[in-house]
Amino acid sequence: MRLKKFPLIMLLLLFVSCSAADLARFVRNVNLEKLGVHVRLAGVPAGIYEKPFMIKFDSMLSDISDGVVMIRAYNVYTVGSYEKVADPCIQNVTNFIDPTSKFKDAWFGVYIILDDEKGLGRRFMLADPGGDPADLANLNDRSLLMLPELDQKIILWSSHQNQDGYTWEKFSADFRFTRREGSELKIETIFDRRGRSWRRLTGDFDTRSALTDTALTDMKLFSSIRNYVGLPTEEVYKQVDPWHPIVITGSIAARYFACSGAPFWAVAYYNGSAYTTKQGKQISTWSQTDVRLVLEKMFDDLEIDCVKK
Repeated sequence: MRLKKFPLIMLLLLFVSCSAADLARFVRNVNLEKLGVHVRLAGVPAGIYEKPFMIKFDSMLSDISDGVVMIRAYNVYTVGSYEKVADPCIQNVTNFIDPTSKFKDAWFGVYIILDDEKGLGRRFMLADPGGDPADLANLNDRSLLMLPELDQKIILWSSHQNQDGYTWEKFSADFRFTRREGSELKIETIFDRRGRSWRRLTGDFDTRSALTDTALTDMKLFSSIRNYVGLPTEEVYKQVDPWHPIVITGSIAARYFACSGAPFWAVAYYNGSAYTTKQGKQISTWSQTDVRLVLEKMFDDLEIDCVKK
């Protein structure tokens, strides 16, 4: 395919000067402003990528759910970067896979789900698809909880890339993302700094870390999550095993935006994690660090609205 108005020398310079994450953004990021949707992550703390990834997610959700979830969706997200913010830490790995980082297995993102003409969005997002799309009580909590589950399924499957003999059927049987036994699912109405109401769900979910085993897999740089989370090192493996059990603790907040051009639901999600190291140390970034406060501040600072004409 020929790239117009972008000389080869500029492409070469881009590859030399940019990280894999920068290249992933350059190649895959979409312009949501053209759809009439304004999203900007503000107040991003040190230790996670300041610039988000903005990916069209229709086919990804359809594929990972075996065709169950059919919606027009975009995912705007960020994760732990290579920038270290505390000692001790493990150098040369991202904070997402560094077991000494408060951003291990942490996400901050926003799903943009379009209220499309075919009604796909309404059937997924609403308890009563014929009801008011802006009614917080009409939001389908099962669908809201499905989004982080499918996210986790996507990155876990990616972390098994090119693992010999590991089939989709085997992975589907192994995968779990279940509410932690005895834990509470907190459901509440919250208000952002502009006074807009959101339905927020907060809970604990048992799953496994997307920490690959490099002895078994061959994750390609631009066709897997490796392009932004990198690969673990022996220093990481001294602390935790590949695909070790974790508890995802976090929140999902959703509301409707009745834009004239492209009305949509926004589903913001953010989380910390809990796990046990090989040395028997029990860690909960959600309760033992300030990661909850940091990510909640990101939600408060989130810029999201219809594009002003």
